[in-house]
Amino acid sequence: MDIVKIPENDFYKFVDKKIAEKSSRIISVVRKGTKFVFDELDSASRMCLDYDVTILPPKKYFQPQKETLLRFVPKQADSYEAVNEFEPITLIGVHYYDLAAIYLMDRAFSEGKKDENYLKKRNNALLIGLYPTHFFKYRFSSSVIKGEQPYKVADLMLIHMDDGHFALEIVTEKGRAYIEGAGCKKSDYTLKEIEDAKNRIKDDQRLPIPVELTPDYLMKNHDHPVWEVFGEKCYSCGSCVFVCPTCYCFDMKDEIDLTLKSGERTRNWDGCMLENFAVCAGGHNFRGKRAARFRHRIFRKGVNLPLKYHYWGCVGCGRCADACTSSIAGPVKVFKYIEENK
Repeated sequence: MDIVKIPENDFYKFVDKKIAEKSSRIISVVRKGTKFVFDELDSASRMCLDYDVTILPPKKYFQPQKETLLRFVPKQADSYEAVNEFEPITLIGVHYYDLAAIYLMDRAFSEGKKDENYLKKRNNALLIGLYPTHFFKYRFSSSVIKGEQPYKVADLMLIHMDDGHFALEIVTEKGRAYIEGAGCKKSDYTLKEIEDAKNRIKDDQRLPIPVELTPDYLMKNHDHPVWEVFGEKCYSCGSCVFVCPTCYCFDMKDEIDLTLKSGERTRNWDGCMLENFAVCAGGHNFRGKRAARFRHRIFRKGVNLPLKYHYWGCVGCGRCADACTSSIAGPVKVFKYIEENK
């Protein structure tokens, strides 16, 4: 992998140049009050690459909160028309844990019958990753992410260096072509300097057990009191799953215009922590209790996805813990409770 470097000011000028070209939407992290969000740039001056975590993960650009899949005229079967809307985008400043999450999302939407709506958006995206430079109290990514996982989807990786430069790891030929004309120079940093810069921000939290042991560990604790204890405090608001970068559940709705002359089938975010998520025919809810929903969410991250994809289903971003009004959503807190109450 080639490594080049560029002064931070020159990189911002390069981003402004790309915005002016209008060959793709340029999206990066910007401030929103005291928080941070991914948003389209009209100027590189809005870009903030020194952030802790964004409110929502970048998955929203590949699986939108609401997406039209079909348009039709009611009662006219031959009027149904598939909709797949996408455009080229460049995402700048995606933290490595969100890249790891995108890799898992890619796996989920590519298996079996491929989801073309998701894949068209992904295939028309260029991803520029970033290593964090700001502490976030709920993050525990280093406990769960294997080193190569973010590089499976990144095209370029940005690394803040101490001398006012970015080091740029060129991961793909697509990434190499993108930075042509940026004025990058060959890196003269040592491997140690690069690794130190990548890991300058340490996680405050860690899983209390090795991540590879969690499937067996959770199965042995299937009936542990933790599920009832934490479930009792849960509001079933869904905040934890809606901010999660690896949750991809959705609901489908047919929406008819008030004129009754047109309609759309939409795909909307849904979540297993909502009370009606598991309601099926006849009104039966096979996960009607909050404790059952809470356990399912943790098992999906720590059992189901690891067994299926050989990567933990949680990337340790800490968004769920930050969003939870009951302070129970963070996986680290769940595992610590089990360890303390064996």
